[in-house]
Amino acid sequence: MDRKQELIDKLTGIRSSRKSYYRKLNSTIEELKNKNKQLEVINQLTQLHVNNSWEEVSSYIASRVSRVLDFDRFVLTLIDRSEFCFYISEQTDANWHCHLIKRQYQTDAALSITEFKKLLQKDISSHYGETVCLENQTGKIYGFLTLLNDKKTEYSAENLEFFKRFGEHTRVFIENNILFKDVSEKVNIEAQLIQSAKLASLGEMAAGIAHELNSPLTAILGNSQLLMRRITDEQSNKMLTDIYQCGFRSKKIIQNLLVFSRQEEYQFADVNPNDAVEDALGLIGYQLSVSEISIKKKLDRTVPHVRGSRQQIEQVIINLLLNAKDAVQERKEPLIIIGTTLKHIEKRPYVSIYVWDNGIGIEQENISKIFNPFFTTKAKKKGTGLGLSISLGIAESHGGKLMADSKVNEYCQFSLLLPVQNGEGGEENEEGARS
Repeated sequence: MDRKQELIDKLTGIRSSRKSYYRKLNSTIEELKNKNKQLEVINQLTQLHVNNSWEEVSSYIASRVSRVLDFDRFVLTLIDRSEFCFYISEQTDANWHCHLIKRQYQTDAALSITEFKKLLQKDISSHYGETVCLENQTGKIYGFLTLLNDKKTEYSAENLEFFKRFGEHTRVFIENNILFKDVSEKVNIEAQLIQSAKLASLGEMAAGIAHELNSPLTAILGNSQLLMRRITDEQSNKMLTDIYQCGFRSKKIIQNLLVFSRQEEYQFADVNPNDAVEDALGLIGYQLSVSEISIKKKLDRTVPHVRGSRQQIEQVIINLLLNAKDAVQERKEPLIIIGTTLKHIEKRPYVSIYVWDNGIGIEQENISKIFNPFFTTKAKKKGTGLGLSISLGIAESHGGKLMADSKVNEYCQFSLLLPVQNGEGGEENEEGARS
């Protein structure tokens, strides 16, 4: 009977039709799964944020497209006038990483995909790729999306159609991102113009104050010096010395205000960072000691000299110490640590002069604001909001940086980073009071 049924199936083709049916069904299911995956990848573009950097955008797009298509590298290319920015993403382990290559390309005509591939070939030779254009509403090409392979890879018509549709959806986000960055840049420029107007007003005010105060300060300094030479009584001489030092400090404050508002230049010379720290402590050490604040020094005597204005560097140190003094006022065991060390940032050596305190700290949302002129978290009678802004200006005028790290109610650390000249920096030492 089985033999008879098998013969009937062969003659009627029932079994072969059944196999063909299941093959088509499985193929349809796989096709639907692939379509759903493609739609999911396209929808995930909405998770990109306009604040993301282009490197982050390129890496994210690469990680999404790789779920549907196989490739070795992904390139997001953006055209800004005659400059081409190639954001090249590659996968290492489970993560995608991006690096940027910039090239100049002088042409008045629109760049075709063929011309673009030739241009890309100069920087990434021996590759095979598929490219789609990024066009705006007027049809102008402002970028490309490219899949790169080390070996020749043939994509199906369906996969190429998906990549084209993915490019169309990506174009919308990238246009929004470009628009957002343009608007942000304009807002920043407007803020800088407003700040410039403030500084101009401050400069006029500082000039007037300096003119009014310099004359009486000169008399105070001169007369106190004359009296110190004539009076031999120790107690009186000590009071006169205090008068002279206070007058001299007032004069320096006026000079520094003029430097900030007018950007006057100081003479640069070789400066020993440790000597600058010692001098700064000599000027305000008394203020700190009477406040019952413990001062700990961690000076690395091997750090190289830096090129700069000793007076301005000391000014930054003094300002950081005074800020630390205010921050630890309410602590039972107030502590300030000041030190020097060698630090490497982006393979470049810097001497770091850091001031750490166990004070109240700074809220994270204020970290990005503390260097803005006139911004202060202190009481109105305790701060003007100019100290850190002036210090940042001094750091940048020396080719350096001023960085802050803090945790509320635990600590705060400011680091003045000054570049080492002529490659004098050796191995990096561990920085910071928390080391």
